[in-house]
Amino acid sequence: MAFTYRAGPALIALLLLLASPAAAQQTWPVLAKMGVGGTWAAVCTEDVSDSNWFHTYYGDKSGVARRRADRGGDLPSLNSTIDSSQNLTPTTFLMRIRNDDAGWGANDQVAYDVIAEITPRGLRSLSSTRTSDGKQFIKDGKFTANGNPVRLFHRCK
Repeated sequence: MAFTYRAGPALIALLLLLASPAAAQQTWPVLAKMGVGGTWAAVCTEDVSDSNWFHTYYGDKSGVARRRADRGGDLPSLNSTIDSSQNLTPTTFLMRIRNDDAGWGANDQVAYDVIAEITPRGLRSLSSTRTSDGKQFIKDGKFTANGNPVRLFHRCK
């Protein structure tokens, strides 16, 4: 199908609609239905620390999906916005997470496409790819830099 000038405005309107706050608000219900809401950590019985981050997934007052990463000590929390989410299977989902906090430094506003798995055992990332350049950080549940498996996160609350 050839692109026509008449179709152009309709396509632009559709893209703007999909990028609107209303579209972003649809993200949280998908995550909530998957059971992602709440606080997760590798070891819930240990204090939050630089090596045991606590991730809290929630919908904010306007319905936008968010993730807060608590790092413990005097380190400030790091916030992210989950711009989109989609169920892939009964136990896996895709989400686009965008760092949304000046504390991320040079990585502020950087987005990642993450495929995660949630089971009765916990939550873990199966893949993570930076959207700006396609660099993959996690593949098949392992870090690409060293081949180590991604830690399983357990629901703390």
